[in-house]
Amino acid sequence: MPKSTNGTEKEKKTPKKIEKTKKKETIDKKSVQENQEVIDDKKFYKIEHKSIQNKVINNIKNFISKIIEMQEKVRRDEEEEKEIKRAERSESKAEKQNEQPQYLLEYYDLPFRYNETVVKILAQTPKRLFVYWDIADKDKQTYLNAFGDSFFNDTYPVLLVHNEDKNTTAEITINDFANSWYLDIVNPRDKYTIQIGRKFKAHIKPQICPEIERTNIALSNDYLLVAMSNKLEIPNDHILFEEFKPYVIYRNVKTKQEETKKITDSIYKNGLKTFYKELYGEALEEETFDMLNPSSVGTSSSIAK
Repeated sequence: MPKSTNGTEKEKKTPKKIEKTKKKETIDKKSVQENQEVIDDKKFYKIEHKSIQNKVINNIKNFISKIIEMQEKVRRDEEEEKEIKRAERSESKAEKQNEQPQYLLEYYDLPFRYNETVVKILAQTPKRLFVYWDIADKDKQTYLNAFGDSFFNDTYPVLLVHNEDKNTTAEITINDFANSWYLDIVNPRDKYTIQIGRKFKAHIKPQICPEIERTNIALSNDYLLVAMSNKLEIPNDHILFEEFKPYVIYRNVKTKQEETKKITDSIYKNGLKTFYKELYGEALEEETFDMLNPSSVGTSSSIAK
């Protein structure tokens, strides 16, 4: 009896299990289907994303290639422009060479001083001299060693202008800040020499030191000779009559034609003074007129008579 009862219970339980099994299978199918959809969506997203990425990359490549083309075009245009300018310069240079000769330009920067003890004179005009000088540093130190550190404070610089023809000497006081000077003279055609030196001030007496004998310093009373200039013969300041003729010949430098003009006898005989007086007017004074060298009196702040 009990065996038969168990058999019916098994038969009753079977449909439930079947139903459960069906439900489970249905759920499993749904989950599989959903997972498959998710997988399909991911695959689609990947494919779509990759296509978009490829489009972006292609656009970037196209943009870069266009930029490169533009840069290449600009470079070619610049090269062509440079070539045109180079050709124009070469043509203009060739034209200039054909038009005028070439000269070599040189520039020299002259030194401010040569550090040498020297004094030179030049004739700027027949009545004006230009003097320039320099004293070497070693000579300055020699004077300091001989007379002490206050030597340049105890002395002042002077120029001695010596007229060798007239045997006269003029003293011109200068200053320590100058290295050149203009001198007006009243005697053209004479020979001049100039000394540059230093004089001790009135209340100061030079101290004799053994250094003076060892260095051959030229000291005379209160005057110390520094340097002697070259000898200069001043040119004339008037017309020279090589031979007296009653006429003057003028030549036109452009046409090469000559013209003769007569002059009065008073110019080249006894009336030379009258001729120059008419020429210079009131600038000519009686006491300064010389028949051998007629000239007007020079005026300046530095006059060497």
